[in-house]
Amino acid sequence: MLLKVKYLSVKKYIKLHASFTYLEFISEVKTKFGLQDAAHLEIFDETDTAVDEDIFLELLEAHPDLCLTVRQRISDEDFSPLAHSTPSYSDTASSLTDTISLSSSDSDLREHGIPAGRSRSSKEDMGSSAAKEMVEDALNRKPGGEDILEEYRGENSLSHRTRRQLVNILASDMTERHGRFPSRQQKEKYALGIITVFPSLKDPFSPKGYEHFYDGVKGTGYLAWRLKTMTSWTEEEDQNKSKGCSRQNGALSQVMLQHR
Repeated sequence: MLLKVKYLSVKKYIKLHASFTYLEFISEVKTKFGLQDAAHLEIFDETDTAVDEDIFLELLEAHPDLCLTVRQRISDEDFSPLAHSTPSYSDTASSLTDTISLSSSDSDLREHGIPAGRSRSSKEDMGSSAAKEMVEDALNRKPGGEDILEEYRGENSLSHRTRRQLVNILASDMTERHGRFPSRQQKEKYALGIITVFPSLKDPFSPKGYEHFYDGVKGTGYLAWRLKTMTSWTEEEDQNKSKGCSRQNGALSQVMLQHR
């Protein structure tokens, strides 16, 4: 079995037999990255959530393509002046690369009128804040929205029925704002707003955490399905109205012919 593992800024594949244990994984990681046998390692998933030994194998079974991040925990027992006083070449190169990348990012941001020093994460935070405000505004305006917010404040979660109501309200708000066919970016903004307002609804095993509400790559998710249903209803209503007009026009034509 091959597992993708990241230590510092380096990613490597770890090869293990099918029935490997947690301790065998740790041992193989130390060998692969040249770490000391006495090193204390901690494991994190792609959302930076700590992965403990008791759920390690279960997590990998559910998500075999997961990239695990390994970090070395430094304690008083681990500290060694010889080991830590002089940075290695790889650490120095990594730091230099990070500095160059940061300088380039600042330059790019300045070109777009954004003050230097404002990181990419700050821009993401601004996007999350705007998405959160948009979703909260929709829920405060729409009937039933305040009940959803109240339920979450009390339970720190939403029932299946309430989640469906949440999706219905936001899909309706989206079509009012952006028409029957919102863009991918608009749908992603609503999905981001949902997990920002309701953090416990975030999926820790997906790249962005909101793909179950809307996945821009696949075009799937609760919001996408609801919008598709609403569009189908609208098209059916349009067809019925068109048929009704045709029947009325046909009947009117018959009456006019009878009176000639």
